[in-house]
Amino acid sequence: MLRIYGVGGYEEVGRNMSCIEIDDEAIILDMGLYMDRFVALQEKVSKFDTKMLVAEDAIPNDKILSHIKKKIKAIVISHAHLDHMGAIKWLATSYNCPIITTPYTAEVIKRNASNRIIKVNVNSVYKISKNIEIEFINTTHSVPQSTIIHIKTNYGSIIYALDYKNDNHPVIGRKTNIRRLKEIEDVVLLIADSTNADEEKKTFSESIAKEMLKDIMLGMETGEHAIFLTTFSSHIARLKSMLNIAKTLGRKAVFIGKSLADYIEPAEKLRIINFSKDAEIIDNPRKAQRKLSDMNRNREEYVFIVTGGLGERNAVLTRLANDELSLKILPQDFIIFSCEVIPTPVIQANRKILEQKLHRKKARLFKDIHVSGHASREELRDLIEILSPRHILPAHGDIAKCASTAMLANEMGYELGKNIHIIQNGQSFKLFPK
Repeated sequence: MLRIYGVGGYEEVGRNMSCIEIDDEAIILDMGLYMDRFVALQEKVSKFDTKMLVAEDAIPNDKILSHIKKKIKAIVISHAHLDHMGAIKWLATSYNCPIITTPYTAEVIKRNASNRIIKVNVNSVYKISKNIEIEFINTTHSVPQSTIIHIKTNYGSIIYALDYKNDNHPVIGRKTNIRRLKEIEDVVLLIADSTNADEEKKTFSESIAKEMLKDIMLGMETGEHAIFLTTFSSHIARLKSMLNIAKTLGRKAVFIGKSLADYIEPAEKLRIINFSKDAEIIDNPRKAQRKLSDMNRNREEYVFIVTGGLGERNAVLTRLANDELSLKILPQDFIIFSCEVIPTPVIQANRKILEQKLHRKKARLFKDIHVSGHASREELRDLIEILSPRHILPAHGDIAKCASTAMLANEMGYELGKNIHIIQNGQSFKLFPK
């Protein structure tokens, strides 16, 4: 018997956590934050505990798993994004099992994980028990070593494909391992990324975002004005493009912000990148005021890559907008947002406030210089055709987004209530494979 538990990520974009029960064993897939609620809570309190975070819907409520805790053999993490691994700090210790993930993700989470961590290379297999085997299949996303998780059981295969994208021209790493996906037979269930399921297109390659940045930074009159760039701190490929364009422009890249350093350091340790060779990394701008002041006097020599694209209160770009640092934003400076605004109320409001402050400084804003890391409708169609799953479970989206995946599956011959399953957080369902 297979039972699928939707712990989080079935009513929102984020807070991802699922559990697969296979007879007398079980594994957890991902353990993430709901960024909107977490950011809102950060602005109200300085210290969190698990009970508070669950009550505020900032992390998954795993009460649904209380009766099978002793069955759980592993926590398997697909990649190093906070909405997939950010709740480990508060939830993982209540499970007497290891965390299994790829080397880069392991480096990112190790500061917050008390559980034993098992590192498994991308495109490699790990046997959890006699009856459960997992495989980390490479996929292109916006953080290194992102994976589709293949769970092999006696009942057939389960494919967990959240934050999946099929990028044929990745800036870092290899293309999605479509060849391996085509080899997998007897797929009982596909748990599918619904974030962009309502967008009738194929998601553009990361190389397109690189060209968009080049078009602005190399194609416009920057003169002696400062250039400030911001993107998601985990987006190592985008950061690499920014660094390379800065070098072409004849300016030195400076990465400023703790979360940038937290993601860059593991990537350098694993030799995925070597930013330190050509750039400066400042993890604590408050302790580098003299250095920032010197850079401010020679602003035309630098490209400043900073945290804060979502308007977070304590991020570097917000501090710059509030004149809290010795580095200043002056009229006609370039502010390039190479990220999308996560579609949640608190984040949208914070970003709007930040933009208003930047406009008052008469800076030049360039927004949405970005391509998504999530598959759109037509890539999802291809994935379903490649895998031919017997059942489909939409995830990583609110009800409307999950319904878009369900509508696509219905168009392809699946039937809601029969082999398309829509669930909410805290719900589960059984599968009885033949």
